[in-house]
Amino acid sequence: MLKFETPRGATPLDDVEGLLLPDVKSLADLSATESEAILGATTKRLKRRNNPKRRWLTDALLRAVHEEMFAGVWDWAGKHRKKDLTIGIAHHLVREEIGKLCDDVWAWDRQKENPLPVLERAARLHHRLAWIHPFRNGNGRHARLIADMYLRSHDHPLPVWPSGDISRKGGARDRYLAALRAADRGNFKPLIDYTAEHLPK
Repeated sequence: MLKFETPRGATPLDDVEGLLLPDVKSLADLSATESEAILGATTKRLKRRNNPKRRWLTDALLRAVHEEMFAGVWDWAGKHRKKDLTIGIAHHLVREEIGKLCDDVWAWDRQKENPLPVLERAARLHHRLAWIHPFRNGNGRHARLIADMYLRSHDHPLPVWPSGDISRKGGARDRYLAALRAADRGNFKPLIDYTAEHLPK
């Protein structure tokens, strides 16, 4: 059975069940193939601005974006996972937690008194999606794109994520994971700061 070694903190690829491309034989091959599909999805989704006055963030949209990111690579693209992983919530709670997240984002956008800054809302959205881990894989990349879509809906500058560095072992990935773990404990400042560092100067 083909197996890929993944960096610390990533969803383990213990096997490649659902891989649609038999010619992919290494993690490098897989990354290159996924990157091409993700670029297409990113270009499509960030080309236009979602209207923050409408309830655009839904479970259906989250699944559609994931499918666009990984379509043609994995047969489970855009489908909620059906088993528990070493990270993420129990699989049977995914749909419920996604519903709560979408409700919370809508409430944040309606808040009149002392609203959260847009960048903090995006960081909280980013973290919650990564924490829920709704899909078998690609959750971090999906969470970053959804956060970017949220920022774009508010005409906020978008971070230039160090995607290659985040995906590899080392300092950038360690800082990113540490920021997510801090958010797990209710401290969102490290993730907000990490995002702010990558905004255009």
